[in-house]
Amino acid sequence: MNTQEQTRYRERTPWAFWVDLIYGAAIVSGAYSVFVTSGGGMLFRLAGSAAMLAGGWGLRMVLGGLTVLVQETRIVMHLGTVRLVRRMVPLDSIVSLESVRYRPLLEFGGWGVRGAGQKKAWTARGDRAVVLGLEEDRKLYVGSDHPQRLEAAIRSAVAGRRKRDD
Repeated sequence: MNTQEQTRYRERTPWAFWVDLIYGAAIVSGAYSVFVTSGGGMLFRLAGSAAMLAGGWGLRMVLGGLTVLVQETRIVMHLGTVRLVRRMVPLDSIVSLESVRYRPLLEFGGWGVRGAGQKKAWTARGDRAVVLGLEEDRKLYVGSDHPQRLEAAIRSAVAGRRKRDD
């Protein structure tokens, strides 16, 4: 499979503003706590605080927000900006598609990469998603701020893929 496929549609869904505030406050308060409660000299305390801030920022880069790419043969989803946590769904495995409102807390226990068994979710915020019906009766909820646009892009890519295969 070509790893440099052309992207037909890209959508970035960041964390909700309040999540960023809480996360930032937790990292800063953790760094402050390391600074004021650590033993050792000033240099040691500064290094510990800097490590805490860098670690928090690094985790944010790995997990912060959701990006969805609709490409020629697949959908690629990844958390953060460094693409360590990702999933690819071949367009050929999609059997149905629908934009929905859902209840992330009740149905999945929150946002992020969630679910087990036949029903999973990749979300960053909100209550809207495109549900991909996959082979073997599996469902994948892909969180989106613009689910109708994402659904249209996926439908177009699937139709284009089928046309090329004929």
